[in-house]
Amino acid sequence: MIALNRTLHDRRKLEEYWKAAGPTFEGLGAKRLAIYTPLILLEMMGPLDGAVVIEFPDLETAKGWYESPAYQEAKQHRNGAADVELFIIDGGIVRPEDRIAHKRDLRSKSDEADV
Repeated sequence: MIALNRTLHDRRKLEEYWKAAGPTFEGLGAKRLAIYTPLILLEMMGPLDGAVVIEFPDLETAKGWYESPAYQEAKQHRNGAADVELFIIDGGIVRPEDRIAHKRDLRSKSDEADV
């Protein structure tokens, strides 16, 4: 799971979220790989105040954590505190020809001219 804290609006509320969210990982085999560690911004589409990377044993466990009543309750503390993007991503490598398969038909204007 990767969480990107784009913009902080209310640190006090975000601290309440951190306190409430921490225990929701207990017993799931989740490994906290990076929790607001220093960032080196290389190529960004907008601001980034911090990032979190947590490894779960599998996608189902990660999804179950996110959908759990405990996390959903903790998440309420984050409302209005920060602009956050949060997503679950499976580990592994996809062959180049199979990457972004749902956009396979999307071609650039120069590609279309070559057809």
